[in-house]
Amino acid sequence: MFYSSIVQKAIRSVSFLAISIIDVEAEKSYFLACHQVMPTIKISKPTPPKEKPENVKPKGRPKGSKNKSKTESTAHSYQTLKTLLDLAITQLRIFLPALRCCHLVVDGFYGHQDYLLLALHHKINLISKFKTNAHLILPYDGSQSGKGRPRTKGNKVDLSKIDERFFVETLNDTDSKVNTKVYQFRAYTPKISRHLLNIVVLKHTHQITKKESHTILFTNDLKLTTSQVIKYYSLRFQIEFDFRDAKQFYGLSDFKNYKQTQLTNAVNLSFTMTLLGKLILEKYKMKFNCPTMGISDLKTICKVQKHAQTFFNYNKTDPDDFLSSPQFVNLARLEAIHI
Repeated sequence: MFYSSIVQKAIRSVSFLAISIIDVEAEKSYFLACHQVMPTIKISKPTPPKEKPENVKPKGRPKGSKNKSKTESTAHSYQTLKTLLDLAITQLRIFLPALRCCHLVVDGFYGHQDYLLLALHHKINLISKFKTNAHLILPYDGSQSGKGRPRTKGNKVDLSKIDERFFVETLNDTDSKVNTKVYQFRAYTPKISRHLLNIVVLKHTHQITKKESHTILFTNDLKLTTSQVIKYYSLRFQIEFDFRDAKQFYGLSDFKNYKQTQLTNAVNLSFTMTLLGKLILEKYKMKFNCPTMGISDLKTICKVQKHAQTFFNYNKTDPDDFLSSPQFVNLARLEAIHI
């Protein structure tokens, strides 16, 4: 369930974890798979009153203790993403071996060590976002004594006063009247231990109200520039257009299933048709030399094809000759929007 501010009440809903592949040059998303995320119900147990321990445990690490090997997260969201990522990466490497998948872009909820290790397991890099109160530590750049383990961590980053040596550029948005100062540096964080991260901080200042806010993006790919980190993370929003098309044209908002397996099948069928529709639409964009065509135009074309096939089947005429003729284009223009 989620609380809707429009109707002022909680509404029953479903939650899905989806994975898509994004063409960074064309800036388009191609849906691959999704899986339903079931909510975890937390049962609150009454806390018993605290009792004073008879034997106080001594401070520090017990003598002779050894480091424990890190176990894999058992969280449902982690296991769901792992299943989808294993399936997607395996299938892409089998059927599209020439396709390069270099980065996994996820929401800030997944921006911690478990998901970074999951990405590194598949030999890809993680791009995500930190909370605004993230604890960032600069690498130590001072002199070393030469004895013992070299020092790697330096001073903590003050996000309210970032050193100007990390300044990259200023972005001005005249529509929203917001100036954005962009900083880039490398830092460590306790949330992701032993990994040096590429940090991009966007400090937003409203020109009229002078209110300030900031966004912290990060990746373990140290070679990415500031513009690449911002662009790749922004492209994550392209998946929202897949959801919009699936709801508006392919029945995502109309299914009546309520059992988990049937509901998952209905949603996957809807997104499969969304992907097929997008691929077929690219074909007709090249055919009509019209890059502004949309799903409504594709529906019109399919309707014309159906009428034409029905008509020429009745007259025993080859429909392929008609589909490549100027008459077909004229019929398509009758109801199309952009052709």
